[in-house]
Amino acid sequence: MLIATFELEHDAVALTQAFTDEPEMKVEAERIAAHSTKWTMPCLWVASNNFDTADEALSNDPSIRRIVETTSFEEEKYYHLEWADDVEERVNKYIDQQGSILHAEATAHGWQLRIRFVSRDQFDRFRKRLTEQDHSFELLDLTEPGSPRVSFGELTPAQHNALVAAQEHGYYEVPREISARELAEKLDISHQSLSELLRRGTGKIIESTLSTQDVPADI
Repeated sequence: MLIATFELEHDAVALTQAFTDEPEMKVEAERIAAHSTKWTMPCLWVASNNFDTADEALSNDPSIRRIVETTSFEEEKYYHLEWADDVEERVNKYIDQQGSILHAEATAHGWQLRIRFVSRDQFDRFRKRLTEQDHSFELLDLTEPGSPRVSFGELTPAQHNALVAAQEHGYYEVPREISARELAEKLDISHQSLSELLRRGTGKIIESTLSTQDVPADI
C-alpha cells in the first residue's frame, strides 16, 4: 500500500471558474468516499474574506450542479453540494484505479489530494491517466505505511508551532486555560489563521496515526 500526496490543477478536479472569480478563498473537503462518486467530496468548508463573493463564485461554477444547503459560521462556511456529471465521471476514473481519497483541499494554486493506493501498479496507472488527460500535477509526498519510517502529511512549521503553543498554554485543558483569540494574539496571528493551523495540524496527526491502521474486529 502507498499513500501519495498530489498537487493538481483545478481542471483535474473541479472549481476552476470559482477560483478565477474568488482566488482568495480556501476550500477543504470534509467527507471523502472511496467507492461512490455520488458521495465523493459533497461537503466543503470554505474560508473567505467575503462570503457573498464566494457564494456567487461557487453558484456560477459549472462544475457544481447545485448547492443543496449552506451553514455560516464566524470564519468559515459549510456547503453541501452536488457536483456536475463531468466531475463525478472524472473522480470516478480516479476511484477506478482503486485509490481512496483521504484528504482534499484547494486554493487558487490548485488542489492537493492525499490518496491511498493498494499497489505500486495502481499508483502508476493513476499518474498515467492524469498524463493522458493532459493534467499537470506534482507528486509532493510518497510513503509506504509499515516501512521503518512512516511519514505522510507531515506538519508544516507553522502547524507544529501552533499545536505546541496550544498545548503549552493550556488550550486543550478542561476547562481551557486560554481562549483561541488569546492564543492567536500571543502568536501574533489572526484568529482564523490559528483555527486553520490547529484544525489542519490535528487532521494530519489523525491521518498519520489512525487513518491507515486496520480496525480490529470485534472479539
